[in-house]
Amino acid sequence: MKQHSSPIIIKGEKAVSLKKVSLKSTFYNEDWIQNLCFNNPNLLPFVELEPVFDSMIPICRELATESGYVDLLYINANGFITIGECKLWRNPEARRKVVGQILDYAKDLSKWDYSKFESECLKAGKWNEKTLFEVIQKDYPDIEEAEFIDNVQKNLEKGRFLLLIIGDGIQENIEDLVRYINRKGNLHFTLGLIELPVYENKEENELIITPRILAKTKEIPRIIYLISDKPTEEDNQLEQAKEKSQTISEQVYFERLEKSIGIEKTKELEQLITTLDFQFNIKPSLGKRTTLGTINLKLNDWNFGMIDAKGIVRFWANGRWKDDEGKLYFKYTKKIADIANGQCESGYIKNADGNPFDVSDLLKIKDKWMVILKETIDEIYQYDEND
Repeated sequence: MKQHSSPIIIKGEKAVSLKKVSLKSTFYNEDWIQNLCFNNPNLLPFVELEPVFDSMIPICRELATESGYVDLLYINANGFITIGECKLWRNPEARRKVVGQILDYAKDLSKWDYSKFESECLKAGKWNEKTLFEVIQKDYPDIEEAEFIDNVQKNLEKGRFLLLIIGDGIQENIEDLVRYINRKGNLHFTLGLIELPVYENKEENELIITPRILAKTKEIPRIIYLISDKPTEEDNQLEQAKEKSQTISEQVYFERLEKSIGIEKTKELEQLITTLDFQFNIKPSLGKRTTLGTINLKLNDWNFGMIDAKGIVRFWANGRWKDDEGKLYFKYTKKIADIANGQCESGYIKNADGNPFDVSDLLKIKDKWMVILKETIDEIYQYDEND
């Protein structure tokens, strides 16, 4: 079944239809796709797959591992690593092998320490710089070297990678790929299938590429496992929480939050978030493109609060709140400020001491807050019915 129609270009009152380049065409090959993705990293939807993998920097092509050569390798200033494997889908054998290949590459990298990772990347990328940090520092001059190295080392040990299978027209049965991934077991990663269909605009002698995500592991239960061979107490906790299927970005957010507010309050907040989902269908949604990360507590388009990784809680009048000209929003936030003995200011609530409202303040009033949530949600449903 065809899921996408061909794009068109509008020039004044004229519509120019674009013709999709046939998969059987020989004018481009896998090397062409690799060059395209390496030289134009913004072409790939890193953030849409995993927010913490934003601002990826291309490091090298053909990185040598025990299992073969990694087509593409990217890294960002926070030490998160993306592995890309490019395939033309004319070859049935390539279609069957590509998933196994990229999982083997991830397994190999998880066995490396930072020193080996750095040396192999610099060699494959033919960099003049003596360290990987110097490469990253060209784009991010303010990052700390020790923190960068620690982050890369941690992600290697945990096997926390974004794996991208990139093709010109992925036609493999997605369910078959999923079953294969499930059989691998003992893995922890996020996998995305990215299609790069190529269209030709003959009038301008140009090519148009429209990237799209066909699938990612978050959409499939019981896919995210641990890739490291070094079991730890944390790994055992992850094993017990498979059904939760947290993304890498969500795990990183809660790790950062724990550093800010401690493990006990973080666990209590996680339990509260689970309760909100169960009782009110309020879902946690990770914000994108923020330095430390933010969790949004959302019911459809209504946002009931944002908690950043430092533990500050804010209530912005965004999303559907604006449709009501802020009336429901101001009523909601004033109730919270009243039970917290605080005060409302534009965009956030201050607690009784005049400090920004944080997780500790929220946990103290969580039972009363949930009563307010129920009242507000009832009003929202009434508002939507009358809208």
